[in-house]
Order: sequence, then structure tokens, then C-alpha cells
Amino acid sequence: MSPARAVAEAPHSRRVAGTLCLLLALVVPGCTRVVDAPQPAPVPPVAPITAGQTVDLLSPKVLGEDGNLFVTVEPEECSGVAREVDPPFISDFDPAATDGGHWVDDGTPEVYIEEMVGVYPANFDPRKALDNAQRVIDSCRDGPIWVTTMSGGEHVFSFLPQPDSGSPSIVLWSFTAKGWACDNAFVAAHNAAVEITTCADIYGYDVLTLAQQALKRIETLANTTA
Repeated sequence: MSPARAVAEAPHSRRVAGTLCLLLALVVPGCTRVVDAPQPAPVPPVAPITAGQTVDLLSPKVLGEDGNLFVTVEPEECSGVAREVDPPFISDFDPAATDGGHWVDDGTPEVYIEEMVGVYPANFDPRKALDNAQRVIDSCRDGPIWVTTMSGGEHVFSFLPQPDSGSPSIVLWSFTAKGWACDNAFVAAHNAAVEITTCADIYGYDVLTLAQQALKRIETLANTTA
């Protein structure tokens, strides 16, 4: 291409370039999309019972120390009925705070009592927690279950007939082994749950009364802070 021809065609080239720029200016802005960043979901408050009130769910008799806790349970799917370290009936529902302790009823026989408590966000469903506990009990009651304690002791427990608590907020269950037996309760209401295990040489301890007292503590705290 000669220089003269190139100069002659330059205005045409500029017109083409100008047209392309105009088209791009018209088209590109039309393709622009503004995407709003997703807003984080609000976190439910820990209410009506607060995390700081967790300790108040325990019986005044609790000594603030643990006893010889049950640490493993076999079959594993039955852990909820006996494990006292990170008790599944409480820990599986993501508590905001937990506490626990031990005390002894010096009767005849002597009864060793563990209490485990949890407080949850306001969207906690106590009915779901109670139904889960009952489902696990029902699926494991044909037993036996094998339990190991913190000190290395072992027990092979068989389930006893399940007593009726008379309350929709309380589930009871009992099991026995050679020389050792436990009566247990799980309580859930508002945004709190309490598990109580009572163990002695024989079964039959009045764990229901302890469960009713625990439920009263939950109700009192929830109504006080509501």
C-alpha cells in the first residue's frame, strides 16, 4: 500500500473506529450488573435463659466437681442413654453453654448423682430434643450396652421397663448391671436441658423428683428473664 492511498483511506478508518467505539459505549454498560453481597443470617440470642445462668440450672447440692463419669458406651449409637462426658442428649443440639457436677445422697444405699445442663439459642426446640432422647432409648432398650468409666471400670447394662414421668418435658429410663444400677432423667423446656443420672447398688431411686425440681428451675429462670 502506497503512502498516498493510506492517507486517502484514513478518514474511512477513523469513521469505522468511531462507530465501533460508539457501539461499545452503548453495549458494554447494558451488560453491567450490580450484585448485592448476601447479608449474614441473624444469630438468635441465647434467651430467655442466658449463658451466664447455666450454673443456676444445677441443684444447690451439686459440689462443683465430677464423679467417676461414664466415658464410653457401646454400641456407639446408644451413647446418649449413658455417656456423661459430653452427654449426647445435650451436646448434640449445639448448646451455647454447658455445666455439670456431682453429689451424693448418703442414704441406704448411697446414691451417686451426676447433673449435666445446657443452655441454647432461642430457636432451640425442646420437643425435638425430648423426642430424640426417647427415640434413642427405644432403639437401644433391647440391649445390652457396654459402659466404661473414667477409672477404667466396665459395666454391662440391661434396660429395665421405662417408667412414665407424667410430664411432656421429662423422659425417664433405667438400666441395671451386676452390682450397679442407674435411674436417669432428661428434662427440656424453653432454651435449656438437664440430664440427671443416679447410680447405686440397686435401682429404684426417685430420679423423677429430681427431674421435677430441675424443670421448676428452668421455668423459674425463663419466667424471671422473659
